[in-house]
Amino acid sequence: MNPQEREAAGGLTPESAELVETYFARVHGALLVAAADECEETVDDLRAHVYEQLAGTAGTAADVTRILAELGPPEALAAQCADVVSGPAPSTPESRDGRSPLAGTLLGMPYELRVPTAERVAMRWWDPMNPNILVPRVFGLGWDLNLGAVAVKLCLIKPDDEDTPFESVPDRWLAVSAVLPVLMTLALVTLVALFQSALPAQVAVHWGISGAPDRFDSKESALILPVIMTLIGLAILGSAWLRRRPPLLRVAAGALAMLLCSISTAAYAQAVATAYGASDIGVLLPVMAAGLVLTFVMLVTLARIGRAAEMRRDLDGTSKKGSV
Repeated sequence: MNPQEREAAGGLTPESAELVETYFARVHGALLVAAADECEETVDDLRAHVYEQLAGTAGTAADVTRILAELGPPEALAAQCADVVSGPAPSTPESRDGRSPLAGTLLGMPYELRVPTAERVAMRWWDPMNPNILVPRVFGLGWDLNLGAVAVKLCLIKPDDEDTPFESVPDRWLAVSAVLPVLMTLALVTLVALFQSALPAQVAVHWGISGAPDRFDSKESALILPVIMTLIGLAILGSAWLRRRPPLLRVAAGALAMLLCSISTAAYAQAVATAYGASDIGVLLPVMAAGLVLTFVMLVTLARIGRAAEMRRDLDGTSKKGSV
């Protein structure tokens, strides 16, 4: 820490100061994989910024948690730094203060119109260190669930269970995050193959609050949105794996692809059910809910596997030291 940071840290409890340093130690550890030493100056600036913000608070652990939550998971932050170093990000219109006009708040409600990324999914959907369950949506208007916070609230994991989320998960288990979206896509393809030709010319594409269909379109047009959503999810997933992104981002991409494929499959399955006489949305909501639950179970399971692997590694290291 520089003198200014030491002065700021002097007003913090030991627990609070340790939280800050642990967070940035995780950022540094992820950078060793993602971008070596190129981002050290940026990380130092962020650390100084955190201490500056803490100087105006009581310096409690809750203050630290709140401020660090705004930065997102340390591994996602490191990945963003790595992307900046490796090359310029796709250009997007930005206002003069550096914020994109495609993201912000409208009448107190957050909105996000930028194309979803694995980094944004990781920062918002899996951030166990952030106690907030509701976070701005990855895409659209409103809020998403921070599944990491949900897992902590349910006592399925602890906020600091893993040094680096999913980093210690064996490859065979990590691949589950890619296999599940592919299986869901195959379910959609199977439905299309079985029912598309037999559907009437006009099918339901939207359902009202009562569950009754209130908009119809051609059966060909009804396929467009599910196919686009599925392809976007698979493209983000494929990019994360082909580029060998950190495990956190690969798992996040898998979670996004899983939910997009689930929504697509649910919408098409409901269109088929309505065409065959269903009078409510008894297919749409259960399939979407099942996709969300399956995604949550996948994330929690991988986190627990990663935690167990880290504990075994630590025990092995302790045993080897004791035998010397």
